[in-house]
Amino acid sequence: MNMQHKIAPAVRAATVQDIPFLAKMDVEASLPPFGTSFWDELLEGTGTDTLTFLETMFREGASNWGAVPDFLILESDGAPVATCAVFPPEPNPTNEGPLNLDKLDQIAWALCWSDDIRTAFRAAYEKVWSGDTVFLKPQADLIVETVAVAPDHRGQGFGTALMHAAFARGRTLGAESVGIMVIHGNDGAQALYEKHFEPYATFHSAYFEHQFPGLTKYRASLTSEKE
Repeated sequence: MNMQHKIAPAVRAATVQDIPFLAKMDVEASLPPFGTSFWDELLEGTGTDTLTFLETMFREGASNWGAVPDFLILESDGAPVATCAVFPPEPNPTNEGPLNLDKLDQIAWALCWSDDIRTAFRAAYEKVWSGDTVFLKPQADLIVETVAVAPDHRGQGFGTALMHAAFARGRTLGAESVGIMVIHGNDGAQALYEKHFEPYATFHSAYFEHQFPGLTKYRASLTSEKE
């Protein structure tokens, strides 16, 4: 009989050396349930591919949804296989969504964008991430974002390990609660989150004028983790 012993993955904080991996996992996290990343559409006409843009975003510290040190990295056999960001939300953010537009000039300079390209990208981004964004209001002391497992390592329990690692970091930071959200149709992620969190609020498709499938936000107490 071939018996294999599972070894718990190593958990560590991300460093700048992990930026290429974080960019790839950001893409993976943005794919479900549509099959394409919203970044691809936003970057049309810029001459910049999504991975290059995301690497630049992380290097310039322009991610609203977790700076590099906020990311947890799970390793198997010494290689990164999964990640998520755990961070305190901004109480009064100056702009919404995953990108800090206040640093767009830095990103544009690093990517050698013209003023026209920068302006067009800003307009495309604001069209998506403006208007009624009450659904982004934080529901917990800490937020978990950009949850992703490398495609060839799925189905091996790394998603559950990520959730436990996120809760452990939350306790280390002295937080009392942690929140996460999922787009409707991302069934795998939703099944995972419901094992560890309680539903907090649901925004149905009608809320988004049926232009978006809706989403559910979850919350968990760090004093009574749901197992």
